[in-house]
Amino acid sequence: MKNKVPVFKMRLEVNLTSVGNNILSLNYNHSVAGLIYRVISLQSKKFARRVHSKGFKFNGKVFKMFTFSKIFYFDGSHVEGAYILIPANSEISFFISSPYEEFLENFAFGLTKVNRIWLERRDNLYTLKSVEVVFEPELFNGNPMEVIELDGVFISPLVVSKVDSLGKRVFLGCFDGEVPYLIRSNLFKKFEAFYKYQPDDDFEFAFKTDYIVKNDWRKLITIKAGEKGETKIRCMVAPFKLRGTKRIIKFAWDVGLGERNSMGFGMWDIAKLHHRDKTSIEN
Repeated sequence: MKNKVPVFKMRLEVNLTSVGNNILSLNYNHSVAGLIYRVISLQSKKFARRVHSKGFKFNGKVFKMFTFSKIFYFDGSHVEGAYILIPANSEISFFISSPYEEFLENFAFGLTKVNRIWLERRDNLYTLKSVEVVFEPELFNGNPMEVIELDGVFISPLVVSKVDSLGKRVFLGCFDGEVPYLIRSNLFKKFEAFYKYQPDDDFEFAFKTDYIVKNDWRKLITIKAGEKGETKIRCMVAPFKLRGTKRIIKFAWDVGLGERNSMGFGMWDIAKLHHRDKTSIEN
């Protein structure tokens, strides 16, 4: 049935405790992505290779079908310059999401097989405090084709880009009129790549104008900083409104909005509902 909504309705929150005094670059996206693949490999090297190398294809484009949030830090951790200083025995956490049930299963089981986790550098060690299940908001229950409206917030920056008339890829900002269309187009391509049919759902995206006029929404994140293949990503963080079917908005909640989701971009949540409905699975 094409209107069926997936049964696997959750995200995972990973909570880590620092073993010693750790340092983490603010450009940590590539490091967290690497950690995710390493953890999955502990459960299934074959599956990790499949996600990384093959993914889900649509017209020559490959989607990995997962996303993760920014890192949340507590207990005296703070930013100095371009780094987050994380004292010993302090907690950090991040969320990971996917519409792909097998992906989350392999990641969760992989976590149970590791004693210590390193992030960015091998001497930056953490222990697993807990993995918590974050169930989808009740707003998504019921008729999957019912049209709903909601306010959203990004918990990792949004990336939207296009190729200009000179063939160069340029990153867009909140005031670029093409952004809502490109977000919709990208989301529908991911849906068709994953479910193998074209959706006909209503979907509209709009930034909250009063916010983007008065606040700095611009972010710059460097992938592979100082390495071959270094890429500077211009991105956005601003509240927004969504209108669409429960089915397509639920899919967007699972997979993320915009581009480069598997590098930690485009994860979002419903405003005022963030960090709710969790069941703890202690390590």
